[in-house]
Amino acid sequence: MVDFPRETLEIELKQWIDLRDRVAQAKLARHIAALANHGGGWIVFGFCDNGTIDPDRPAELSLYSRDTFGNIVTRLLTPAFQCDVQLVRSSAGLHYPVVRVPSHSATPIGAKADGPHDVKGQPQGIRAGTYYVRKPGPKSEAALGMEDWQPLIRRCVTFDRDTLLADITRAIQPRVEPPAVAVIDRLKTWHEESESRWQAIVERATALRWLVDIGTHHCQLSYMIVSDTGIAIPAGELQQVLEAVNRDVRETVWTGWSMFYPFTRPEIAAALHPEFADGSGVDVLESNLIGDGDFDISLPDYWRYSVDGRATIVRPYREDRQRSVEGKGRPAGTWLSPETVIRETTELVTHARLMAERYKGSSVAFRCTWSGLAGREIDDWNGYWSPGRIARADQRTTIGSWDVPVLAANWHEVVAQLACPVLNLFGLNDCSAEMVAGMAPRFTKL
Repeated sequence: MVDFPRETLEIELKQWIDLRDRVAQAKLARHIAALANHGGGWIVFGFCDNGTIDPDRPAELSLYSRDTFGNIVTRLLTPAFQCDVQLVRSSAGLHYPVVRVPSHSATPIGAKADGPHDVKGQPQGIRAGTYYVRKPGPKSEAALGMEDWQPLIRRCVTFDRDTLLADITRAIQPRVEPPAVAVIDRLKTWHEESESRWQAIVERATALRWLVDIGTHHCQLSYMIVSDTGIAIPAGELQQVLEAVNRDVRETVWTGWSMFYPFTRPEIAAALHPEFADGSGVDVLESNLIGDGDFDISLPDYWRYSVDGRATIVRPYREDRQRSVEGKGRPAGTWLSPETVIRETTELVTHARLMAERYKGSSVAFRCTWSGLAGREIDDWNGYWSPGRIARADQRTTIGSWDVPVLAANWHEVVAQLACPVLNLFGLNDCSAEMVAGMAPRFTKL
């Protein structure tokens, strides 16, 4: 966001401003409310709307603090909530304040006070009683017609519905139901054929720059939505649906690099393909971020999403990135983060549940594989784990199937069932649903 800044519906770029100015605070409150009502987002300071650097950099950045933005929210918006603020260092060595705006919950965020009035008595920046949303431009404006209110109302209802389901089923321990044999076989075939397709792409990546062999050091996470009537997503709307679901997933997991995100930049844009190399099969939206192996603008994810509700993503370990090696001081291929394993599994389960709900799926089957584990040691970005937890086995595959209401109400347990077996290979025997729940609040922070 600070090396390649650009405005989107989720990201608002702002030039340096005087945060003590009440008009500036009112304008910021409008953007904060709109981003929250959009499902969350970011405000990045120090840049013009076109992404160029604002040269009027202040001498110090102490006012860009959590307290400053907390006071703005408390004074001007309702219900009140907390924004996180980080100073993010760019590759050029400069720090930029980045404000993380969380999503609204069961109630949309509204303005409870006017901004300062101008000479004509009109409020500036924000108007009491108004609900703001993000609109193409991007802009933060008042919600007007149903096209503005519909996605906002849907998120509110979904949030309240999930809370109610959790209350009803809190005492229910979800069992891992083995998928029907036909489902097992079809998902396994999809998983393996997609992995073979990815391996062929890796072999053609002539300029591949990664510190370990990604053909053997990666994870692959797949799911299949099951319905008695079958899943049929119109090919023409698949990309739009994935964009919408991506925004909802961010209420649970938001890393800055989402799964199944259909980029539109030409060199990494998702595109429709036939399922099989001979041109047969159903339509599949495919995203190849490997390209020729040059990752200056991307990370080497590869994913496929079929119109009949099958999904897979192949992702090399982020621990093996050059930036991770430099930041952690450990060679690539030598460690694995439990939090990353659990967070990515959570993102998969959340994505599957939201897609299944949208297309009336009854259950979802999962198949998850982690490869290149032998010799890696449990560690993390913050050095939390004690040393010496080293895997001897090289690969772990987990499978399971759950009804869609269980994925909503007891997702901590579902994630534990899928992710903990791989961490058990490292001797991390206390991995559990409680451990997943303890980590969950960190899944919406970079």
